[in-house]
Amino acid sequence: MELNNGKYGGEKKGFNISNIIGDPFSLATIGIAVCGWIIAFVSSIIADMDEEFPNFAWWSLVYMLGCIIGVIVAVATNSVATYHVAMVGVLSAGLVFTTSSVNSLIYYPEGSKEAGAAGFILLSMVAIVWIFYFGSQPQASHRRTIDSFALHKDHAPSRRTSRHMTQSYRPETQHSAGQPPQMYNSAQLAGFETSSPVTGHPGGRPGETKRESASAFPAPAQTQPQQREQPMPPTTQQPDSSVSQPMEYPYRAKAIYSYEANPDDANEISFTKHEILEVSDVSGRWWQAKKENGETGIAPSNYLILL
Repeated sequence: MELNNGKYGGEKKGFNISNIIGDPFSLATIGIAVCGWIIAFVSSIIADMDEEFPNFAWWSLVYMLGCIIGVIVAVATNSVATYHVAMVGVLSAGLVFTTSSVNSLIYYPEGSKEAGAAGFILLSMVAIVWIFYFGSQPQASHRRTIDSFALHKDHAPSRRTSRHMTQSYRPETQHSAGQPPQMYNSAQLAGFETSSPVTGHPGGRPGETKRESASAFPAPAQTQPQQREQPMPPTTQQPDSSVSQPMEYPYRAKAIYSYEANPDDANEISFTKHEILEVSDVSGRWWQAKKENGETGIAPSNYLILL
């Protein structure tokens, strides 16, 4: 399924190891976590062979192995935006387990247990970093700075960039489709003409009492009497075949950021993060979208991800 290039958006959602290799932060933290787990695991085996070893530390090793595998899968499949809340909860529990294991091993004089405590300290440090990273919004300054070094991630668009796109590129929508300007004549205005540009008096020259005869400029002299036009018989109005049919919305998209519409542009719509929108066309930078309450308008495509 094709996805929009959002914060975690790639072209495909399958497992892709290049998402880890191309992201220095993910590569570094996963590497440190794997090294810390190996150190703690090997040291725990040696310490258990020599003398009594706390059984609680074994459960911490198994739990953190599952956490590391989960982070690897989430990053490689570009699913962090979907599971980041669950990841923070699981890592928080893992932080409790690793710090408890450090407390149970670090006070022993044996070198194997001290080495195991060092491995658990590395796991605790990585867990803290992951909690702050995955628990922060993509718009956070530290998050955007870290993600700027990744090859497959785009930055969350700023408000200035969004406004620039609004002014420089605008597709035709059902609100802004080209319609011929409405023209009115003096008979239709029926006395609501603008002030005369010559005299500044409403409706014509000073001294004219009747608004119907007022004019901005003097009428030319007529050499022949004006003939009154005969009224045309009423005709049955034919239905306009050019009226556009209701727009269809075959796509569904999920908002990965909140967006506030430009108050100067009536075509834009506002939406919140995780809100589901119906989309009619996904070919441009701005998509014609429809909210659940029936409100329609255009939305920036880099704030949405197709479902």
